[in-house]
Amino acid sequence: MQASGGRGGRLARLALLPAAGLLLAACGVQPNNNPTSDSLGPSLFGETANGIGFPHDVVTTEGIASAGLYLPIFLIAVAIFILIEGLLLFMAWRFRRRDKDTGLPSQVHGHNKLEIIWTAIPALVVTVLFIGSTMVLIDVEATSEDPAVVVDVEGFQFGWTFKYMDPAAYDPVTDKYAETGIVIPFSPALPSAEDPAPVVQEAILPVDVPIRFRLNSLDVIHSFYVPAFFFKRDVIPGRTNEFEITIEQPGVYGGQCAEFCGLSHGRMFFTIRAVEQAEYEAWVAEKSGAAPTTAEAETGEAPEGDTEPGAEDETSEEAA
Repeated sequence: MQASGGRGGRLARLALLPAAGLLLAACGVQPNNNPTSDSLGPSLFGETANGIGFPHDVVTTEGIASAGLYLPIFLIAVAIFILIEGLLLFMAWRFRRRDKDTGLPSQVHGHNKLEIIWTAIPALVVTVLFIGSTMVLIDVEATSEDPAVVVDVEGFQFGWTFKYMDPAAYDPVTDKYAETGIVIPFSPALPSAEDPAPVVQEAILPVDVPIRFRLNSLDVIHSFYVPAFFFKRDVIPGRTNEFEITIEQPGVYGGQCAEFCGLSHGRMFFTIRAVEQAEYEAWVAEKSGAAPTTAEAETGEAPEGDTEPGAEDETSEEAA
């Protein structure tokens, strides 16, 4: 018996070694060249919340609407918690058993008013939360008829491809948009001690306009997630998932795959750079080889090869 017990103790101690190794590995520091939680401005709920347990730094119209549900739901939950726990503690103290007690205290049952009250209050709370959440969900899931930008995002093991489509050329038969030829190809970004900040795949998008994302997977289920957008959607093989967002603040926002999709799942980082409309149009013009429009009007600079009105006539007169 003693030998068996000693052998069991040794096996138990040996079994702790893998667990200790996993714990030490989890505590290790790994550099991240694509942070997704940098401070982008004041917290959504102000300095008093400090962002603890609440969403903050949300930069999309849809994300702000969703995040706005957190505070009222949290306050309702706190009120219910205090009420229920307070009643439990009061009942436990008020009707605690005493030495002189010989039996159960008087029982209350069949009280119709109490039954109605503690049934109606939870039903009312749930109904209010359901109506508020449904209204926000409808707004978040809504899509416009004419999005300003359409981006096809393809997820694969282990990366992303961003294809910019022509929002004015949609074929309802094939459910596809015409391609513009602007593609942000996969760019591996492997953080390491030697190269903590390699070039990260970056997609450029304008602010203050509706942007439609169309998600497709080439292999397994992925998940497109940008924390600052406060929006996440699965990327499923054989299915196109769509959503629209409006980015309200220019900036650089990290994104990642939020669905474990294989051993190199942690490499699926990307970056969204939100810029003003003029800068975005200039970038599109550069990528497509065309002259910018809005940027040209704001800067007053004509594209190369063009001349001011009347300049051609003046040149002809001088040549004559």
